[in-house]
Amino acid sequence: MNALTFPLRNLRNHRLRSILTVAGIGAALASMLALVGLSRGVDRAVVLTMEDRGTDIVAVKKGSIEILTTDLDEGLAARIRTVPGVVNVMSSIGDLVELDTGEMAYLAGWSEEGGFWQTLAVSAGKRPLSGDLGSVVLGQAIAETLGKKPGDRIELSGQVFRISGISKQASVIDDRSVMMPLEALQRLLGHEGKVSGFHIRIDRPQDPSRTADVKNRLGASFPGLSFIESGEMARHAYITSLLRAMAWASSTIALTMAFVIVLNTLLMAVTERTREIGLLAAIGWKPSRVIATIVLEGVLLAAAGAALGVTAGLLGLRAMIRHPQIGSFLQPEVTPMLVFESVALVLAIGALGGLYPAWRATRMRPMELLRGE
Repeated sequence: MNALTFPLRNLRNHRLRSILTVAGIGAALASMLALVGLSRGVDRAVVLTMEDRGTDIVAVKKGSIEILTTDLDEGLAARIRTVPGVVNVMSSIGDLVELDTGEMAYLAGWSEEGGFWQTLAVSAGKRPLSGDLGSVVLGQAIAETLGKKPGDRIELSGQVFRISGISKQASVIDDRSVMMPLEALQRLLGHEGKVSGFHIRIDRPQDPSRTADVKNRLGASFPGLSFIESGEMARHAYITSLLRAMAWASSTIALTMAFVIVLNTLLMAVTERTREIGLLAAIGWKPSRVIATIVLEGVLLAAAGAALGVTAGLLGLRAMIRHPQIGSFLQPEVTPMLVFESVALVLAIGALGGLYPAWRATRMRPMELLRGE
């Protein structure tokens, strides 16, 4: 018997207990991958939205916890353009609505000034003409879901609009959006003259000192607004911050439960095998070798649980995004690094879960162990 066959034999002799332990570890890892992957996917979608628009800085109402708050004066855009370093400003307004089909859609209103409509690429149809408040452009994902094409009609909050074009967007949020002129959405929502925020482009965004300088100028000129760099927008958004906090809190609870499961399993194994451990000690096994075998047993359980958890987590995410209410706006991002970090964490939990039972076994004298005390 060696340090590898000893824990393997015990796992085989207690198959049901080992299977249940592996299942508990797998469930913990699967939930962690799913929750963290979803929260990172939302962060990535927000960043892609900023990149698509060429946004360097976003201006929102100071102290607002919801970026869709629509009580900023539209006229601020002209004043923001006068700040040195600012080369472009786009005003926007947004809202989430449920369509008659039960699908969720993001309504996005964009000003004619700033270049949004001039640079919007359409894969079918065309962009609305200047002053046309009755036409909209659909993101390709929502168009495919609804079975819509250019020339069709779509009802939004009781009003009917004509679909002038379809546009493929990089962000899952934008690809599920209905884009229309700012004034049209202001009227639809009853927020004439109001916007949610301003997308600002500066002259040298690759220069961090220049970006900081422009932000300071903007903050001094508009104390009622918060100016956030596009790459940091996801961290400041209330919804994404809440989702991220919930993901890590739930993951911490799940992993703590996995640790307790491993600890309980190995404590039971040590208790049941006191005579066997005593025999090994009597024939010359050093305490370090005994500890290594018990810790290895915990690592083997964790490794099997990790394999199960990664598989279940990825399959679960694939099933979740097929749900219309989830997949509409939550596109998970599970990177190889996230998988590696999660598996490493679970293996560490398996090792730590075996340390106390192993230490406890080595604290007893061989004769006491042989008596089963």
